[in-house]
Amino acid sequence: MEQPTDNEIVQRVAAGDTEAFGIVVRRYSEPIFRLVAGMLGDRERAEEVTQECFIRAYEHLDRFRGGSALSTWLYRIAYNRAVDASRRRRFLRLGPEHARISTEDDAPRYGEEETAAVRRALDRLAPADRALIALYYEEERPVAEVAEITGLSVANVKVKLHRTRALLRKYMEKE
Repeated sequence: MEQPTDNEIVQRVAAGDTEAFGIVVRRYSEPIFRLVAGMLGDRERAEEVTQECFIRAYEHLDRFRGGSALSTWLYRIAYNRAVDASRRRRFLRLGPEHARISTEDDAPRYGEEETAAVRRALDRLAPADRALIALYYEEERPVAEVAEITGLSVANVKVKLHRTRALLRKYMEKE
């Protein structure tokens, strides 16, 4: 059976099929959690914020106009909720259980020391900068979508990514 598109799901929920929103949650909970966890560095708090994101999305689904992809809209909600949570909790730490620095495909290229060094460098970044890195590199979102999610201009995202990469290199060199 073919999976419904995001727009079909939105239409079904709008027509009263509240169970259809579960498809959205199953489809996007993992990537949304990774983004939030990367920003907050606290698994428990990231789970709470991820849940809040989906509750907020469900409650305001009538505001989704389809001008962007549903995933972009969800990422925007998650990004904003995580920024709010990070403001409430000034001390943020990115733990190794949340960092997706290497995958099985690239694991042979990076040893434990290199991965730990990258995690420590990421830990030193501001939550918003970690979000840019997570969205662009880990979630492989295009720059235009990262701009839409974060509310920044495309040019600003490019500049911030460039500066953040330079900062990461600087942190790595100090290791």
